[in-house]
Amino acid sequence: MSDDSDASNISSDSSDSNFFMDKPKINNTNFLEEIVPSYDDDKFFHHFRLSRESVDIIVENFEASEHYKDSSGQYGNISSRNQVLIVLWYIGHMSSFRDVANRFDITISSVHRILRRVVFTISNLAPSIITWPTNEEKIESERYFCQNGFPMVIGAIDGIHIKIDKPLEDSDCYKNKKGYYSIQMQAVCNHNRKIIDLFVGYPGSVNDSRVFRNSSLFNKLEEKCGNYFILADRGYPLKPNVLTPFKDKDF
Repeated sequence: MSDDSDASNISSDSSDSNFFMDKPKINNTNFLEEIVPSYDDDKFFHHFRLSRESVDIIVENFEASEHYKDSSGQYGNISSRNQVLIVLWYIGHMSSFRDVANRFDITISSVHRILRRVVFTISNLAPSIITWPTNEEKIESERYFCQNGFPMVIGAIDGIHIKIDKPLEDSDCYKNKKGYYSIQMQAVCNHNRKIIDLFVGYPGSVNDSRVFRNSSLFNKLEEKCGNYFILADRGYPLKPNVLTPFKDKDF
C-alpha cells in the first residue's frame, strides 16, 4: 500500500503529531526463552538459516573454545546457545546492531562482543569442516551428477560478492561491476551443496577467472580431482579438470 493510501485512512481530526508519534518499543525480554522454542523446524531454519542440530554442534564447539565465557564478564547472564542464536539471527537477517539489541533485549556493545566471539569460533572450525571429498565421497557425488547428465563431475565452482562498506583506501578496487563495494568469495560445492573448498579476500573488481588463477586450488586441481571434473560458468577458464560451457552462442 502506498504512503498516499495510508495517509488517506487517517481521520480528518487526527493531528500530525499523533500520526508521527513513535510506536512503543516491543518488549522482547523473553524472545529467546519463549518465542524461539515455539518455532517449528521450518520456521527455525527460516530465521536462523541452520537446523537445530547444526546449532547444537556450534554451541558445543563454542562452549569448548577459548572465546566463550560462561559465568563472568559481559556474558554471565547470556547462555552459550543464546549467544550463538543472536549471531545467527544477525547474519541471517542482515540486521543492524541496534535492531538485534532491541530484539534480544541486550546492549549494542554486547551484540558486538558476542558477534566477534562466536564468529571467531565458527571460523576456527573451517579447516575441519570445509574439506575436499574422500574417494568414497567423490563416487557418491559423481553418481548424482551422472544421473543429471554430467558424468565424472564431483562439484561446481562459482564466485559470490560479499558486500562491504566503502573502504578508506583503494575503494575503486573494491567496486564490482554491479556498482557496490565487495570482496570476492570463491566456493566449490558438492552435490549436497556442501562447500568443499573456499577462497576469500580478493577485491570485488577482480573477475572470477583471475580469482581462480590466484587461488590455492588452481595449481592443485589435477591432484585433487584426478579423473574427475568440476563444473564452471563462462567466467572460468577451460582446464583439464574444469568443464565450462561452449563459448559459441550459435552452437
